[in-house]
Amino acid sequence: MGGVFSEGIDLKEERLIGVIIVGTGLPMVCTEQEILKNYFEEKSSKGFDYAYQYPGMNKVMQAAGRVIRTDRDEGIIALLDERFTRPEYQALFPREWDSFYEVKLKSAKEVASQFWVSRLVEEKEDEKHT
Repeated sequence: MGGVFSEGIDLKEERLIGVIIVGTGLPMVCTEQEILKNYFEEKSSKGFDYAYQYPGMNKVMQAAGRVIRTDRDEGIIALLDERFTRPEYQALFPREWDSFYEVKLKSAKEVASQFWVSRLVEEKEDEKHT
């Protein structure tokens, strides 16, 4: 999130097949964010959400969006932070992320391999039907 690959680069199809997102992208605590937090806390009791969580998830979505640029793109999006397992974060996932699951370090390589093997099988099935 942020940096040279965060914006302005369009890596379509097989040029980018995965992204690892470390952290929830929360903005740093500062005067401006605290003013926003206090304002929204008074209005809706969701000060943290509006000042920190939503802007952070926007950064996460932008980073994840680097992988999927066209309808033919496929890839792995790894979210490395336990907070993504919480319902309040999962509620912010796009509806297309309905098949997410938790992966442990020991099984990450196997899960990634299974993902790509399943894509090859689907591709071969599609070729049979055309």
